Amino acid sequence: MINESWYYPSGNRDEAVFDDADRFDITRSPNPHIAFGFGPHMCLGQHLAKLEMRILFEELLPHLRSVEMAGDPRMVETNFVGGYKALPIRFTKN
Repeated sequence: MINESWYYPSGNRDEAVFDDADRFDITRSPNPHIAFGFGPHMCLGQHLAKLEMRILFEELLPHLRSVEMAGDPRMVETNFVGGYKALPIRFTKN
């Protein structure tokens, strides 16, 4: 029997693939990330997630004067799924 595991949060942080791999850069191009999986394991909801983010950046953010933290973020505690459990933010309109 072979036990195998992988550390999900380390995905997309390969210095051989990404310059300054730990820096968040939405303008990175090309961006060969694997956030939505690949091949037969490709995320079915990826198009909806990308649309939601595009709407956020194109429609909501231009109408805001500021976006700031409104509390401490809480991370999901797992080796399988990475991300925030809670991210309190406060928006101020223009």
